[in-house]
Amino acid sequence: MINKTNLREVILSNYELLPVIQNRVISVFDKGIQFKYKPLQSIQNYLMKYADVIMFPSNSKNYGGLVTYRNGAYYIHINTLQPKTYENFIWAHEFYHFEFEKERIKNVNEVTFIDKDTALDVHERLANLFAAELLINKEILELLFKDKCEQNPDDPLATNIIRLIPDFKLPYKSLVIKLAQEKLITLDEAEEIIDYPYSKNLPIDFDLSILKPSKAIKIDSLNKLIDVSVSKDTMLVSDFDSILKMKEKHLTRLEQIRQNDFKEE
Repeated sequence: MINKTNLREVILSNYELLPVIQNRVISVFDKGIQFKYKPLQSIQNYLMKYADVIMFPSNSKNYGGLVTYRNGAYYIHINTLQPKTYENFIWAHEFYHFEFEKERIKNVNEVTFIDKDTALDVHERLANLFAAELLINKEILELLFKDKCEQNPDDPLATNIIRLIPDFKLPYKSLVIKLAQEKLITLDEAEEIIDYPYSKNLPIDFDLSILKPSKAIKIDSLNKLIDVSVSKDTMLVSDFDSILKMKEKHLTRLEQIRQNDFKEE
């Protein structure tokens, strides 16, 4: 998790990684004009086409998603119980792993579902930086941030950054980091507000829907992953059993989620 204690190190690390990441963002834009003007939707379509995407709500608060390789195919899980802003960021993060780290993922012998603090892990830093560079246009960020500050000159800095969330549909911390990285705010200012409890201090005109989870479900690829005829002889017994339990657990939760949503309406 990125916080006040490691923020400066993360941003300084970003400067070192930027040349590589900017070239990779350009390579994605070269796939077609849609990737430049509709990057989130385009990478979602791309992953749906070239990977086996699994979407379902997972209870883990810190878990966003993963990419794993099994039985000749790449599987991507997106946790749809996270706020939609975070889910959007995770799509781009996992796209990076899939598109640029295929061989590393393919050669990993074990994939765990354990949550880890990976804020300073180089592979996670690359994926996070890629997601921010792909989804946050510097020029648009600068113009919108200037507008928010001019329209609300008496509001705290954090509040005006919160107002950017509906524009970009991305997490608060990703916007703070990008603003500091582009020197639109200082590192000292970023450190002061990075841990700000923004969700408890939203402006009264803030659209709350963007902070709600989508709870989207897509599990057809999960059925493929656990198909006994494909998996039984090529997966560790522990992996196979854990995935079977995962499917049973989340299919049960699906009905609970639907019932709860119906009651809320």
